[in-house]
Amino acid sequence: MSYDFKNIKVLIVESSPHVLALLEDVLAIFTIPRKNITSASTTEEGFKKFCEENHDLVIVDWIEDPTSGIQLTHKIRAEKSSPNPYVPVLMTAGSGHENKVIRARDMGVSGYLVKPFVARELALKIEAIIEKPRPFIVHSSFIGPDRRVSKKPYTEAERRQTPPVMANPADVRKKKGREK
Repeated sequence: MSYDFKNIKVLIVESSPHVLALLEDVLAIFTIPRKNITSASTTEEGFKKFCEENHDLVIVDWIEDPTSGIQLTHKIRAEKSSPNPYVPVLMTAGSGHENKVIRARDMGVSGYLVKPFVARELALKIEAIIEKPRPFIVHSSFIGPDRRVSKKPYTEAERRQTPPVMANPADVRKKKGREK
């Protein structure tokens, strides 16, 4: 599908100048003007720029020091000063280890891309975020796209419980046929 990206603003938070240049080049190929691409090398700088410019897409590296990209994602989702907690966030990382992917997902990333990657993989991730956005969940313990990505029917017993309803003991005995 072809898109017109000339008006979207992208924030890239990446600590490696080489990867940052690669991402900027690939986004330029997608017709995103370089003037619409903002970069930051730390998560603090990234959040500040996000609050100032309210980007349409955030691409953030895992970044181990000084703080991680998942913490930035959490700030974008949960901080009151965030201008758009619903912005798509694509995380890049040098590892696709399951624990990292789960942590990133649980902090609210929209997509996860393992480095090194080719331009086509980046394009497919961005397309998936645009074409098939997951429903957004807002809960006291989680804010972000629905963590369930599989569309398989759920066959196990329902684990969610409704709060117990307080019943009158006499009514319970009537229903069970034990009225005295």
